[in-house]
Amino acid sequence: MIPLFSHQDWQNDDDERAHVDDAGHIFIHGNEAQPIIQPKKEVEAQPVMRTSMWEVTENDEIIRSARKEERKTERTEQVVNVLKSVRGNILTNTGSVLEEGKSQYIHSYHRASFHLSDISKAAGKGSKALWSFLSQPVWVMRKNNSAKQYNRGTLFMLDAVRFGGTFSAIFVALFVSLNYQSFFQIITPYLDPVERISQSGNVSGIDSALKDKLMKSPMLATAGREEGNLLSYLPSIGPPENRIIVPKLGLNVPLVTPSYSSLLKEDWEGVEEDIQDALKHGVVHYPGTARPGQAGNFFVTGHSSYYPWADGKYKTVFARMHEMNVGDEYWVYYGGDKHRYIVQSKREVKPSDVTVLDQPTNKRIATLMTCTPVGTTLRRLIITSQEVDPVTGIAMQVGERETRVVQDVLPTALPI
Repeated sequence: MIPLFSHQDWQNDDDERAHVDDAGHIFIHGNEAQPIIQPKKEVEAQPVMRTSMWEVTENDEIIRSARKEERKTERTEQVVNVLKSVRGNILTNTGSVLEEGKSQYIHSYHRASFHLSDISKAAGKGSKALWSFLSQPVWVMRKNNSAKQYNRGTLFMLDAVRFGGTFSAIFVALFVSLNYQSFFQIITPYLDPVERISQSGNVSGIDSALKDKLMKSPMLATAGREEGNLLSYLPSIGPPENRIIVPKLGLNVPLVTPSYSSLLKEDWEGVEEDIQDALKHGVVHYPGTARPGQAGNFFVTGHSSYYPWADGKYKTVFARMHEMNVGDEYWVYYGGDKHRYIVQSKREVKPSDVTVLDQPTNKRIATLMTCTPVGTTLRRLIITSQEVDPVTGIAMQVGERETRVVQDVLPTALPI
């Protein structure tokens, strides 16, 4: 309530004055002073201001995204600070360790150089004492002879030679007795005159003589063949079992393929057991490798020596494989088909080198493997060969079929 008049506005004369009380009532002095009530003025209601739809609040999506980014930034800064602290601690600790190691090595070096002269003096004294001991004379009594003078050094050397010789003789005797079958097979060709002639390079003469003899026997299946080499004497139809023929070594042995069950289960101990069991019956086509005629590596392994009391008659089948050289050939009958291989390389590898089992996709090769030296398992002898056409001798490419020329010769008379 705002008063209409102040105290000073009600001064009409000296005798009559008007005043306003604290409640806003006006009093006029007279016979009957009545307050003049100022009517209250109604206050107009103020319109309520509504929030504009474009006003930005804390619940706005932009504000919330901004708050999230701020919190992410704060966490990133905390992580960066922790990583910096860890890196600093690592560098500090590493530096302190290196400094400590450096100081220790320097200290040890100075100590060693300090004592080097003492060490040399001690070594000199020790060598003099040892020489004095070894040079002391010793008289050895002999039966029916006078005593003979020696020194301690000579007696020591004689005892070492005796012991070493005895040990070596025992070792050689045991080694030969355990591998006598392999050594006998290696020595046998040098005792056989025919074998020695074949190894000396006169094979062509023997082939020619055999060819002439076969030509005079028209009833034989191989009569009339013109090659005059090993191909002339191999049958056109393969044997009922898989076999490998190595002319230079005089081998014609079964080719055994063990079970694939252990290989499929990746049971490598089982694979080894299967191979060892199959080696009792011939040479082994290593499971999982290519077959003859396929792209890849046809891998064959066999014993060069094995325990005499072990089962099987093929314990020494590859004992002479070290005699094979580049250019030699061998034949494989597999599934009734005949395959010819020419040796391309010869090398020795460690037993842990499994790269010899690799299967190339653009070649048709074969590998023969055995242990070397004979009677040990120290290394593996690897002979790698290329499959060639049985007739032309040209290297076979992947997917290429071999040449097959079959000449049917009728006999002059029916056999009885």
